[in-house]
Amino acid sequence: MEINSVLGIVSAVATLACALMAALLHRKTERIKIMENQLSDKKYKAYADLVGMFYDVLKDVKESKTTNPKRMQARMMDSKKDIFMYGSDKVFKAFNKWLCSTTENGTRQYTQINNLLNLMVQVRKDMCGNSSRINKHDLLLSWVQNSEEVDKYWEELRKMK
Repeated sequence: MEINSVLGIVSAVATLACALMAALLHRKTERIKIMENQLSDKKYKAYADLVGMFYDVLKDVKESKTTNPKRMQARMMDSKKDIFMYGSDKVFKAFNKWLCSTTENGTRQYTQINNLLNLMVQVRKDMCGNSSRINKHDLLLSWVQNSEEVDKYWEELRKMK
């Protein structure tokens, strides 16, 4: 009878321990999911702000308005911080490459645009997964809305290489 009692107690303790571990694991998993969702929300907001800033400048250009440089500089600093904190490594590197190309002496406009297109493609890939089929040509065509101008751009870029 003692062995049956001991086995019963061990079985009950083992069952209780397994149930407790399962509950702790479930709780920890839920916390991780909540944190990942919060980070994902912040990442998407950071990307939306960056893309929004670019489109605001593009809209100003198309409407022949002057962009407020101080406001844009403040937005750019916020974007730098947010991309550093929440952006993927590929987006962070593409962002830095584009920023450097805007300040380097001798950098051609085509190189800057190409770096910006790379950045936007990386943002799309990070947000949509690698299933995103949008490429640099598609983005440029969306911005310019003129196939001939896009073809001229790619031809000039090929000549530079």
